[in-house]
Amino acid sequence: MKPNRPPHDPPLSETDIQAYADGLLAPERAAHLRQYLGQRPSEARRVAFYGKLNQQIQYAFQPTDEPLPAAGTSKKGLIDTGRGRWLSLRVRTVMLRPLRAALMLVVALVLALAAVSGWMMASQVSAQALNNAVVMALAQAADERFGTAAVPSGGVNTADSGAAASGLAALTPDMAKDAAAPDLAPVGMNLVSHRTLTFGPLARGTEYVYLNAEAQPIVLLVAPARLAAAQPQWSAQRVGTLRLLTWTAGRQRYVLGGAADARGLMRAADFLTLR
Repeated sequence: MKPNRPPHDPPLSETDIQAYADGLLAPERAAHLRQYLGQRPSEARRVAFYGKLNQQIQYAFQPTDEPLPAAGTSKKGLIDTGRGRWLSLRVRTVMLRPLRAALMLVVALVLALAAVSGWMMASQVSAQALNNAVVMALAQAADERFGTAAVPSGGVNTADSGAAASGLAALTPDMAKDAAAPDLAPVGMNLVSHRTLTFGPLARGTEYVYLNAEAQPIVLLVAPARLAAAQPQWSAQRVGTLRLLTWTAGRQRYVLGGAADARGLMRAADFLTLR
């Protein structure tokens, strides 16, 4: 015959079962729970498993210098010790939360730095790409302004400098209005065109085309170089009949190009690097 539970006893809950497994349930409720478990073997096995698990956790986190409870220790003492260990585990968990938050912050910063580094790398333009762009710009400037017949092997024939000068007068008024363009008038060069070049999804450069006193085209190409080492003194190299002067300053790379015998080319490079 099943025992009748007094009507004033509240029904058992999962919280009661957990407290019983932890040894924290009041004696009256524990008695009712034992009757309940006696009628439900599966629940009894689950509670027994909880009890063994609690013992293993307490043993794993027990300090090495904490003395073992004596054989005659009362059950209340064991309950108090278990509650203290549980509270200790809770305290450790709370103390670890700031550490986890700091770790997540560090990971976020690392990811942000990686993204910034990737953007900086993607916005870089290689020195070879700039050199190629200057050579192409010189060829285009010579073809468009003076005709291909006036350009033997990459240079500019100065025999028709008078006609070229008239072309310069026609181009200068509207195309030389760029406040960001370096002013090379002190070295005898006038800006005739400028445009933005695209080298990649994030890589850009600015091209400036000048004409010297003999109407020879001089091209200056400026592009960001945030990761490049500073090289304020220009260095020269020959590309066929052309001469390219390169330097890096202010996190920007400069390439100044023209015919190897172009008047004022190196003087313009000195002027730009010393300004």
